[in-house]
Amino acid sequence: MKSSVILCALIFTLNFNLKAQDSPKRELRGAWIATFSNIDWPIKTQTPQQQKNAFIDILNHHQATGINAVFVQIRSQCDAFYPSELEPWSADLTGKQGVAPSPYWDPLTFMIAECHKRNMEFHAWLNPYRAISSVANLSSFSANHVAKQHPDWLITSGNLRTLDPGLPAVRTYILEVIKDIVNRYDVDGVHFDDYFYPNSAFSDDQTFANFSRGFTNRDDWRRDNVNILIKNTYSAINLLKPWVKFGVSPSGIYRNSTNPDIGTPTSGLEHYNSLYADSKKWIAEGWVDYLAPQIYWYRGQANADYSKITPWWNNNAYGRHIYIGQAGYKVNDATQGSQWLVAAEIPNQVRLNRQSQYSNLKGQVIYNTKSLLANNNKAFRDSLKLNVYNKLSLIPIMPWKDNVAPASPTALIGNKYGQDSLVLTWTAPPAAISEFDKVKAYVVYKSANAKIDTLSNVEIIAVVNQPKYVDMQLANGYNFQYKVTALDRFHNESLSSNTISTLTTAIDDLESRSIAKIIVYPNPSTQHITVELKDYAANKVWIQIIDMQGKVRLRETFKRNVENTYVVDFQNRLNPGQYIVAVKGENFQEHTKIIVR
Repeated sequence: MKSSVILCALIFTLNFNLKAQDSPKRELRGAWIATFSNIDWPIKTQTPQQQKNAFIDILNHHQATGINAVFVQIRSQCDAFYPSELEPWSADLTGKQGVAPSPYWDPLTFMIAECHKRNMEFHAWLNPYRAISSVANLSSFSANHVAKQHPDWLITSGNLRTLDPGLPAVRTYILEVIKDIVNRYDVDGVHFDDYFYPNSAFSDDQTFANFSRGFTNRDDWRRDNVNILIKNTYSAINLLKPWVKFGVSPSGIYRNSTNPDIGTPTSGLEHYNSLYADSKKWIAEGWVDYLAPQIYWYRGQANADYSKITPWWNNNAYGRHIYIGQAGYKVNDATQGSQWLVAAEIPNQVRLNRQSQYSNLKGQVIYNTKSLLANNNKAFRDSLKLNVYNKLSLIPIMPWKDNVAPASPTALIGNKYGQDSLVLTWTAPPAAISEFDKVKAYVVYKSANAKIDTLSNVEIIAVVNQPKYVDMQLANGYNFQYKVTALDRFHNESLSSNTISTLTTAIDDLESRSIAKIIVYPNPSTQHITVELKDYAANKVWIQIIDMQGKVRLRETFKRNVENTYVVDFQNRLNPGQYIVAVKGENFQEHTKIIVR
């Protein structure tokens, strides 16, 4: 009885801790979008416009869920979801391999742009080796497909045909495809899935005889063939665009073993021995930026327990990122086990990932997108949206690639629009030359407290692309504080801007119709400025001078004169520095920056 009480207490404590966690400020929240056989997207019989609309709908849904990265399959069997001189158009896009879309469009350019509009990372998902999923379909393949151009490169395994990893020509070919994508497209990452050598009988006797490189153990040789491609891919990407990430999503079990130095206490397919993929070596050697092992089992599952496999991956990160692959597709599928009928399973897996002892787990990726869209999975998706992912998270940084923050935004000001909205604008940092230093987004913080907490995501209200944000959630009687930071493409975060307050910087009941223009001179100035209004007539004009900390230093009210020019004298009343001149009329507002010497 005593042991049962203790066990119940432990279970209660675990469940309480899982439910009471705060959302981390940095967490990759990903989703795979599978295009092979139109699993998630697109519908190949649709028009390009319909396919575009459907992709936008997916992104909007993912963004509303809290997803901040997508892994889109752009090459599933040596074909392409983009114009390529190396491989034919995918039949999953147009219905017939090798046939370009009509009207013509470039899906990859479109998808990247739509993701970046939403500040979502785009990872180009490739199957490196799979050439033909079913040989029965070969007759419908394009004449320039690699299977027809180089049948001698293929490994036969039942109906499956894969490129032979042991052939140097195959490795060169795959690298050329990858380099073409990285060169031409602004992808955030290149991503391999779990297909390496076939998981069934095949023969590579001739390749081993010709290219053994001194190996006598066939298994070690096969693993080394895959190692070479992984290492060379990482090197090629870093040579072309070192800001592009590279990662692999192997199957969830590395090796079965009760010895944690070898593997996990499991009894399932192990990719080290079955697929000849030595993922532990890849991450230990620094040949990948992340691994996303597909731990497609539930917590407590016999022979493959999520709660036992996940800690092992955390302990084998070698300073790189681990994102856990989760089986969204199993939710509400009774054939997968009764535990998958529990809507809280994946949300609770996320909570487990976030436990403090698993600091190397930097997020998770859900397979597949369809599972997040399905009506019967509404409870699972809503749990993510409303609870687990209810606060915005930034992408985890990769200090081995870049740990230098961009310059800070400056001159944050706020102006009320009506009774419940505040228009925030700020000055962007000077344009950077290096791709690593370019500002890609801004983080907007809002707090009802005197001090804004930038160490957590509790007070993040938006991540935006442009130096402007409209907060439409003001509340009467509250004095909110705001500040803004800048992000580079790795989400290194700058120091914050000045802090402003709805009481000290907002101009009450301002309507931003911007029908007037102002000219301020001299600028720089030492004594006074003249503010000249163009194309505006009103009885009164209010002019404020605001410092970079958001404090109003001078305020003047003028009656309209014939010339529409107003002199503000600040001799001996302002210290040297930068200031904002804010001008308000009865139905407009304008502002500009001045320098006081």
